[in-house]
Amino acid sequence: MISQNGKNGHGAKVLALYVLSGVLFVTATLIYVYPSIRATALMYEYSANLKKLADLRELNKKMKLEVSSRRSFDLIENRAVRELGYVFPTRDQVVIIAKR
Repeated sequence: MISQNGKNGHGAKVLALYVLSGVLFVTATLIYVYPSIRATALMYEYSANLKKLADLRELNKKMKLEVSSRRSFDLIENRAVRELGYVFPTRDQVVIIAKR
């Protein structure tokens, strides 16, 4: 005859075996699926960084163009007249110093 304690011990072992099997199954599934999830996340991050790089390169081109245009003396002169209200000096206001 099996005592009451024997039945509970056997049932607890079976339950523990099922729980352990479930935990191992979930762990194995996560180990199998995680690399795919991580690879997908990395691809999205890579794509976002490529977009940022393209935007920064475009900004760099625009800034280089602005720097080269600011070096143009004609442009500086025109902006000074238009935006700042500078006027050319008259002949009376110009003093020429002769070389020795």
